[in-house]
Amino acid sequence: MESKTPRRPPLSIVIGLVAIVLSAGSAAAWFTWRSISPSQPIADFPEIEIDGEPLPEGFEAPTSDPIEVPDLPETDIAAEPSTQSRTLYWLSAEDDAVALNPAMIELPADASSTDTLEVAFSNLMSGPDGEGVATGIPEQTELLALKIENDGIHVDLSEDFTFGGGSASMIGRLAQVVYTATTLEPDASVWISVEGEPLEVLGGEGLLVRQPMTRDALTEDFDIEAPSN
Repeated sequence: MESKTPRRPPLSIVIGLVAIVLSAGSAAAWFTWRSISPSQPIADFPEIEIDGEPLPEGFEAPTSDPIEVPDLPETDIAAEPSTQSRTLYWLSAEDDAVALNPAMIELPADASSTDTLEVAFSNLMSGPDGEGVATGIPEQTELLALKIENDGIHVDLSEDFTFGGGSASMIGRLAQVVYTATTLEPDASVWISVEGEPLEVLGGEGLLVRQPMTRDALTEDFDIEAPSN
């Protein structure tokens, strides 16, 4: 019996099989290497909450110490006065000499110049209520009008201002009117009228009155000295 020689597969098939084997071996080797190779460590940072925003561990939000602001020094603010002091003038009651005696009165701080003088004259016409002072102005005398003009202070009195008393009383009442009218401005001129007419002669003895009258004129004409206080 004749033996048969085995048939060899074509070369192309052999090459294809070798390629498949090599590919399979490479894939197996890669999977094998991945299974035994240690994996790279991955850092796992816990999250922390700062004001509701997540921050990585190790990160510190910027902080600063609280700034201490010193208290401002207390400043004493002087309260505005609610009143003002003004002066009217009485006569000394010690002897027959004519001597002025100043007295203080209180008025609202916001009183106008005209209001101030009207209040002062209202007190003057009412007469003194204390001891040691007197007035030469007759009790019935009234202030009819008072105006502050550019040329001075205009004072209109009732006719009663001219009645009663001797020359000392006349000089004294004239000085009271002039000094009280100039309490806001001592150098001001005073125009005195009676019932709307300029006062030129006062009393039955005919006391001549300057127009306008001033404090200096009182000193020159009647030797009236200004009070020391």
